[in-house]
Amino acid sequence: MITFKMEGVEQMRQNILKVAAKFPDMVAKALYIEGQIEMTESKRRTPVATGVLRASGFVNNPVRSGRNISVTLGFGGAAEKYAVIVHEDLDAFHPVGQAKYLESVLNESRDHMAARLAKRVNLNVGKL
Repeated sequence: MITFKMEGVEQMRQNILKVAAKFPDMVAKALYIEGQIEMTESKRRTPVATGVLRASGFVNNPVRSGRNISVTLGFGGAAEKYAVIVHEDLDAFHPVGQAKYLESVLNESRDHMAARLAKRVNLNVGKL
């Protein structure tokens, strides 16, 4: 017969509960940081005539709805009247920037975003 004694179970339980309680905050923070990274690259690709469109890029704070956490990125503000037109017109010539300046960045990141978020969250778990 094999017997063993497990010690520290209560401490382990407390640690797990602590991580579980903070997990949504960590995911929200990671998602916001990744949104800022995506926006920075989107602004690099944004066509520039006066700079108003590029300057209008934003990342909203994370929003929770049930178990979902989201971050909204966009362009508009003072450039609202033409942001969509500039984004969608594939035939327009832009000496600086390109059409699909936001969409292209998000499409390129799509396959890697979950891993990037997981890595960022894992880095913060050790800080609890």
